[in-house]
Amino acid sequence: MMPETSGNGSTQPSLGRAEKRVQRRKREAMIAGACTVFLVAVSVVVATFYGLIPINNGGSHGRDPGLGSLVPEEDPCVTAMAPLERALQVRGVYLTMDTAGTPSRMGSIIRFVRNSPGLNGLVIDLKDNSGKVPCKPPDNIISPAAGYGHFPGIVSALKQEGYFTIARIVAFQDPYMAQAVPEQAIRRSDGSLWRDRDGRLWLNPYDKRNWEYMKGLALWALDMGFDEIQLDYVRFPDSARNLETSGVIMPGWDDFESRGEAIVAFLEYMGQAVEGKAYLSADIFGFTTIATDDMGIGQKLEDVASAVDFICPMVYPSHYYNAGIYGFEVPEAHPYEVVRMAMEEAKERTSGLKAQIRPWLQDFSYRIKYGPDEVQGQIQATFESGLNTFILWNPANVYTKGVTYAPPQ
Repeated sequence: MMPETSGNGSTQPSLGRAEKRVQRRKREAMIAGACTVFLVAVSVVVATFYGLIPINNGGSHGRDPGLGSLVPEEDPCVTAMAPLERALQVRGVYLTMDTAGTPSRMGSIIRFVRNSPGLNGLVIDLKDNSGKVPCKPPDNIISPAAGYGHFPGIVSALKQEGYFTIARIVAFQDPYMAQAVPEQAIRRSDGSLWRDRDGRLWLNPYDKRNWEYMKGLALWALDMGFDEIQLDYVRFPDSARNLETSGVIMPGWDDFESRGEAIVAFLEYMGQAVEGKAYLSADIFGFTTIATDDMGIGQKLEDVASAVDFICPMVYPSHYYNAGIYGFEVPEAHPYEVVRMAMEEAKERTSGLKAQIRPWLQDFSYRIKYGPDEVQGQIQATFESGLNTFILWNPANVYTKGVTYAPPQ
């Protein structure tokens, strides 16, 4: 075998193809091993720092896993889809990415969840209403990063601790993308960006380039190991009927018979992207349980329930602001009754359809002060409707103590 000259002019024996393959496989194995060790180390550091791992006794959910439980038997990047039975028992709280990324705030949330038997899930923003994402995204995603580079480690640690993790993706209400890629936004006839009555910018739900963008975000969340993809603002702007025929620029609208058809097509597209890997849920207005049409925003209860795994109606009593709803002058003052009747309607109308129901419940005060009794009433109504799953919403991520979250035995 003739000697081969190296880059520095010295001679080294030439390797045969078989020997090169062996060395290449060794290098790949070393790299893969290093990657796994790194991910485990990140998970351990993050979990310890954020209080996810009980250093002494009394592990989360009544067990003491210790550091050893964070060492996965398989590649931590490969996550099996959670059984449906588990998804139907999720009782969680919502977290902003800032809460999840800030040690003191995240530690407080974890202590609250750990000390609240029955809670076992976390909904965390992957893309919020500003269009921001928690950390540097893949190259195909241009959303600005919040700077929480340890975010994937947080997700990994939460999963290792047994929490059900849900990635919330705000879909079509996105001021950053609307300005960065205006041709994909809803625009006025002169080409300027259209704003709703609250001054917010929207992506065009008819534009399939926006669908592809949401798919990229969802796949990124799957890479982190989230159990479920939850789409919020999966609708058209409210109080903006007939935009398509009023001179507003919304390319693609004539490809669909209605806004509702476009939303269902988008949800089916997203469902195909995550099928067999995670559950897909959609946040919908609480009024969908009452309305028989799509309310002009593309959300008709039966249609959405045919396209996703979970529908999440936002049945906040404070949002039933019209006197007379469910027979109450002030529906907000009757949290148990409002949620109970909304759930019964939702169950009846979606019977036999694909989606399961997981309501958003109100853990914040609006016109009426809400405390343990009001939150408990909503949870009781949910359980009495035959559902064991719900999510609590508080925009400040401060949740009520003194509430029983576990379903009755």
